[in-house]
Amino acid sequence: LSEYKWEFNLIEDPQANAFCMPGGKIVVYTGILPYTQDETGLAVVLGHEVGHAIAKHANERMSNQLALNYGGAALGVLLDNSSSTAQTIGSTVWGLGTQVGVMLPFNRKQELEADHLGLILMAIAGYNPNQAVPFWERMSQQSKGGMEFLSTHPSDQNRVKEIHKELPEAMEYYN
Repeated sequence: LSEYKWEFNLIEDPQANAFCMPGGKIVVYTGILPYTQDETGLAVVLGHEVGHAIAKHANERMSNQLALNYGGAALGVLLDNSSSTAQTIGSTVWGLGTQVGVMLPFNRKQELEADHLGLILMAIAGYNPNQAVPFWERMSQQSKGGMEFLSTHPSDQNRVKEIHKELPEAMEYYN
């Protein structure tokens, strides 16, 4: 972890969100603070974002996107002698297929991995990982719902279900 230059920034903004950039720069918007409610709730958010950083999720996303771009270029070469309609259909199907079939599920997997790492990190730091469940339940109140397969994040229900599965491991670090 010595390669990281941790920086935590609080931004006055009503959106209930936080994010992490490569290298350990983390931004938390004030709009999420009513959902965190206290220091332990904030530990859930920060643990999750630090989890993204140490798992190098941004690097993985860039690598996957680059590979998909090469695949799209290869498809373009294959369709080069086809009609413009076939080229348009081919590129549209490729774009939608890679987004819904590859990138979105991959992003949801990363979110769950960051949740898992966040639970362990908050437990090591002395915060009760059981408090992650009420935090995510509060966050679900502001969620617009929608279909998980079209989202970068797992559904609130799936997220809480996965956290319940991982709590016994996290509690080993807390106790």
